[in-house]
Amino acid sequence: MTFVFGFAGGLAGGAVARAYLIDPLFGFSTIGDLDFTADRYTGQGLVISNAKNVIVQQDAKVNETISSAASSLVGIYKKKPTPGKAGDNFSLENFYKINEPAGQGFIITSDGWIATSLALVKNFTDYVVITQDKKIYQIDKAAADSLTKFNFIHVQTRDFPVRKFAAIQDIRGGNLAIGVNWLGLNFVSTVAGFSEPAGLVKSSDVFSKRLVLKDKPPSEFKGSVVFNLAGEALAMIDEAGEIEPLSHLEGAVKNLFKNKTNLRSSLGLNYIDLSGLAQIADLPARLAEAPAQRAGQAGQDSRWQKGVVIAKDLKAPAIKKNSPAEKSGLLEGDIIISINRQELNQVNNLGDIVQDYSAGETISLVISRQGVEKEIKVILDELK
Repeated sequence: MTFVFGFAGGLAGGAVARAYLIDPLFGFSTIGDLDFTADRYTGQGLVISNAKNVIVQQDAKVNETISSAASSLVGIYKKKPTPGKAGDNFSLENFYKINEPAGQGFIITSDGWIATSLALVKNFTDYVVITQDKKIYQIDKAAADSLTKFNFIHVQTRDFPVRKFAAIQDIRGGNLAIGVNWLGLNFVSTVAGFSEPAGLVKSSDVFSKRLVLKDKPPSEFKGSVVFNLAGEALAMIDEAGEIEPLSHLEGAVKNLFKNKTNLRSSLGLNYIDLSGLAQIADLPARLAEAPAQRAGQAGQDSRWQKGVVIAKDLKAPAIKKNSPAEKSGLLEGDIIISINRQELNQVNNLGDIVQDYSAGETISLVISRQGVEKEIKVILDELK
């Protein structure tokens, strides 16, 4: 009995010592969960081996993302005339009103390329760009994107902050999405998934997916950017309110670095994605087989389980005339399995992969024709 009371007393004494002596002395809790929401442990040099008891307040991370993302946004303003001789009197005509932009843009390269939903390619010299630190930049170049509803403008600089684009494969339903605009407004929603155009047959020369959020972005977020909790840029919202994954702009950005005016490439065919189909089993043939032969066999022929099949649409042929696809010898009914060893499936979309390459580049296609696999080289053309 003495041992039991002594043991219990030791436990109680240890708890008191930890709660009233060790915790205040070393600045962290030895009992219960660790709560980092109030920055109590900054500079403590803690190494956490079991993270399940660590509480991190999500609101703090959202605020951090909003704050850091703002530096990659710019305001676009109708250019004011150069003021006359400076006088002593204050005049609003000599200033840009920050809360009255013509639109907004998103910095995509450190050397001054900016994506915007504004249609100002033909009259870009009539506008200026203003950054968060209120520096004013003259626009010296502009280019239109034929595949999205965005345009690109350029200003002279070398040190713009750039955000990482989130890969479309990494965007999943339920992920947090944080919209941020130039005026400092923000909204928080979650990724609902992706929308695709109606119809079974798709074109190799367009993007098929748009991002869908659980909540519709407010109208003041047209032209703004959606980020994830890690601060990566997920998408831009166009003037119609559609949400374009920013990974769709990567191919255009590569061409901007090469100073090309045409930002997009073309393969020139229509296709059906086999990953979205399931083949009806050949029941008469299978019933004629011996039971032992039928045992364990899948209903779907392995030839039709991956890739895309070149197919015509009601309004368009399977392969466009004088296209790279036609010149390389591709035929209707060919199954394209991979492009440059990147397999086509539910994650890797044909149109997305084609736009990763520039016009004039050669890509290698592995195809299946009448059950025989072969490799075909294709030189991409400019998208017209």
